[in-house]
Amino acid sequence: MLDDSPLLGQGSMTAHQRWTILVASTGGALEVFDFVIFGFFARSIGSEFFPTVTGVPVETLSFTVLAIGYLSRPVGGILLGRFGDTHGRRLVFISSAMIASVSTLLIGILPSYAAWGAAAPALLLVLRLMQGLCLGGELPGAVVYAVETARGRPGLLCGIVFVAVNLALLLATSMNLVMQWVLTPGQVNAFGWRIGFLLGGMVGLLSFALRRTLAETDEYAQAIGARHREPLAVLLRNHFAPLMTGAAASLLAGASGGIFIGFAPGHLKKLQYDTQQIASAQTCYLIALAACILVTAHAGDLLPRRYVFRLGTVLSALFAPFFFIAAARHYASLPALFLMAGVVSSIANGTFACAIAEMFPVDVRFSGVATAMNLGLSASLGLTPLAANFLVSGLHWMPAPALVMVLCSAIACAASFGMKRERRRPDIVAVSRNSRWQERR
Repeated sequence: MLDDSPLLGQGSMTAHQRWTILVASTGGALEVFDFVIFGFFARSIGSEFFPTVTGVPVETLSFTVLAIGYLSRPVGGILLGRFGDTHGRRLVFISSAMIASVSTLLIGILPSYAAWGAAAPALLLVLRLMQGLCLGGELPGAVVYAVETARGRPGLLCGIVFVAVNLALLLATSMNLVMQWVLTPGQVNAFGWRIGFLLGGMVGLLSFALRRTLAETDEYAQAIGARHREPLAVLLRNHFAPLMTGAAASLLAGASGGIFIGFAPGHLKKLQYDTQQIASAQTCYLIALAACILVTAHAGDLLPRRYVFRLGTVLSALFAPFFFIAAARHYASLPALFLMAGVVSSIANGTFACAIAEMFPVDVRFSGVATAMNLGLSASLGLTPLAANFLVSGLHWMPAPALVMVLCSAIACAASFGMKRERRRPDIVAVSRNSRWQERR
């Protein structure tokens, strides 16, 4: 049975619930930090781990390792989602933090090709693969914890998760700028790039320690009779439509990151913008996105979430041409354009994850969210910069990247018509309320 009414009047959160959301949010953010820091220092890593005698540019080999990490996310989402539905959210959330943190630390201390030969790039590839697999369950796990922790305001809690993620991106960007400013290019290549991995790994181990204090979500703990030994088979057989709807909805969130964060710097340099100006503008984008996500996520709790998300898809499709035409012709200041981009992007980014989670029942929720989100995000994050670059080269029209955003917005808008919230089982609702009442006692 499906329910499309907003959830209101569920009461305030307990101290335990607030702690759960804090740990889940910061944990997911730290894993994202560890993952994206590789992209910022990919060229430096390439010079350390790949020989020049292969005939292939070291940057190409390094970015290949980067791409493999992204491509492993859907696999990690499927595997960890299955374990999360069969063995519990807590076990997966703790395990992924430990594995990802250790992998990040090992990358930071891994000897170079000059010291270990071919074993060095091989180990780098394995560790990067482990990072990607763990991240495939990190964000979906945090979203599931948010939805199943306090049902009165699931949108706002999911918004907090994504605020933390964007702040982690901002921190990674700031660290990159500091390294480039304090160290010489030779020092960055020699040891500077390792600092981010060492810091991220150590903080990740702290996150692991904090996650051990988490309890299983009430909704999952009480749904023993509804669990399946093979949730993936049930997911594909009975929930294929929500799965495809969720993947399509995730395309826009990934496209906004892929275009405004991944593709924009190189594109804007061709338009005669300097590096410092671009970095400042992207900082404005991340701050605006993080701040506005809380507003749009809460709006999804007050109004039907799919309507708010649909509004975001329409505005994204309308804004993208304006952004790239104005940037190409220098009609407006770059920080102002990115500030507006952050506000517009926050509408869809603040509502898509919770809308996806609400489409799946508790027995396959982790598998459904992890599979749908990772399919959509990996495809759009990986392909939109390439597609935008191809359009610019083929059409010789600098605003051409807007076409990519319009296409992803149109697909996400169509997906919004398939968003419906799965109604919770009455017995689980009663148990969840009793649990919160007992905790307040």
